[in-house]
Amino acid sequence: MSARPHARPAGETVLFFGLLALHVLPIWVFPFIPTQDGPSHQALTFILRQYDHPDAGLLRQYYLPNQEALPNLFIFFLMGRVLAFVSVPVAEKILLTAYVLLLPLSVRYALRAVKPRAVFLALLAFPFVYNFFFQMGFFNFCFSLAAFFFAVGFWLKHADEMGPGRTAILALLLLWVYFCHPVTLVVTVVTLLTTAGWRTLLAPALWQGARRWLLAPSLACLPALILMASFVGSRADRQISMMPMWTKVRNLASLHSLASLTLWTVPLAIAVAVLFYALAVLCLKARRGRPLEAADGLLLAVAVLTVAFFASPDRFSAGGIINDRLLLFPFLVSILWFGTFDHTARRRLAVQIAAAGMALAFLGLFAWKYGELNRSLAEIAAAGDHVEPDHTLLFLSYAHQGEDGRSKLAFRTWPFVHAGGYIGARKRLVDLSLYEASSDFFPLYFRPALDPYRHLAIEKGSMEMDPPRADLLGYPKRTGGRVDYVLLWGLRDERRNEPKARALLDQLAAGYDLIYSSRDGRVGLYRLRDSHNRSG
Repeated sequence: MSARPHARPAGETVLFFGLLALHVLPIWVFPFIPTQDGPSHQALTFILRQYDHPDAGLLRQYYLPNQEALPNLFIFFLMGRVLAFVSVPVAEKILLTAYVLLLPLSVRYALRAVKPRAVFLALLAFPFVYNFFFQMGFFNFCFSLAAFFFAVGFWLKHADEMGPGRTAILALLLLWVYFCHPVTLVVTVVTLLTTAGWRTLLAPALWQGARRWLLAPSLACLPALILMASFVGSRADRQISMMPMWTKVRNLASLHSLASLTLWTVPLAIAVAVLFYALAVLCLKARRGRPLEAADGLLLAVAVLTVAFFASPDRFSAGGIINDRLLLFPFLVSILWFGTFDHTARRRLAVQIAAAGMALAFLGLFAWKYGELNRSLAEIAAAGDHVEPDHTLLFLSYAHQGEDGRSKLAFRTWPFVHAGGYIGARKRLVDLSLYEASSDFFPLYFRPALDPYRHLAIEKGSMEMDPPRADLLGYPKRTGGRVDYVLLWGLRDERRNEPKARALLDQLAAGYDLIYSSRDGRVGLYRLRDSHNRSG
């Protein structure tokens, strides 16, 4: 009997995996992925790796480990421990590759749980991959999106057969969400309980429905919610602020959380939003006249998450930029709701072409910007060759968004504000500009008596202002600490006589020597006089 010929993969499958490969390329083509917080993650990871070494006494002098079960430990665990066999910059590339692969794959997994024929809608995930939060360097939150889809997809797949083993697996998936980001944990819990509660309401007997569908996800949520309550409870007295309602309406209408790095992404984000709204209208028309069914729970979840977006504060407790994060979820859950419908061949093709075209347009714009930004980031990293290990380094930026002549290189993000972290990720240094160590929700924090954000900054946040302000000469007198190297980025000649810039330059002239300058003068590295003779 002759063997059956291998079936050719469907066009959608080829397109899906082709897009996956293309979205991974920028991570490996460019030396630096120019995100706002990525350099800080790299520097903190390197310190975590070095902290317990016998000769890392200077690190232990300035930093303390945070032993709390923090809701953003995931990437530091991966980069610091799982990927400890490679350099920190390479670990970041592996980490980001995993995210870029996992987000579309997780959407595809969840869609298959909804309806196998709906997997073509996974192409709608690609415009979301390099979103605003990715460009901000909020990698934990980005991973939480994939964890969200795996958790929700697992529940949708096994909702009718949730025994103790599957409840335990769901609990582990929810713990993964927690260790990525607390906002996504809340969204995941809301989505699970909304869809489970809807099934319960449709059951002939409410108690039987609750036991069949609501009990298992409720129990699975408990461990992660207990951890979150402990984390948020100790920070509940912190600042609460609201985003104006009109801004929320505008951002939701334009899917503003996809726009970053270049203004050209704004119309692209609007185009993605229009595609989603058009699909929603078509699905609502198809829904008209049908009896209530379990699939409507996903539509209810979209509605609940939309209300939550409008009702929530933008900052609460330890969390910030909450509204822009919540904005993503009504769209993302809509993908699953779209999957509950049968779509014509023409519509399927149109969705695939539109989603792929928009994703490639985003990718092209980001690759173009990455090329521009990498040239400047390479100049900053090159200054690190002149910094001796086991010293302290202060990085100060005068051009957070970069500059090309008189125009800014980046839109919405500040790829240069923490760029000194690229040096701290390659040499054992105390990074005095490591903002993450000035807060209590990262794995390390500065010893209070030496915290530069308290004692080196002229006022709160002044080291990240434009122009930055720091008391270089007063810090050692007040704390017993030191500022061995100061790296200035982006200070143009015409700004040197501004009063705040002049105040810092006068301190450098009084106690430091210029030991390195880039060709265009945008990078200047200063060393404390005689600091190279000091013991690390």
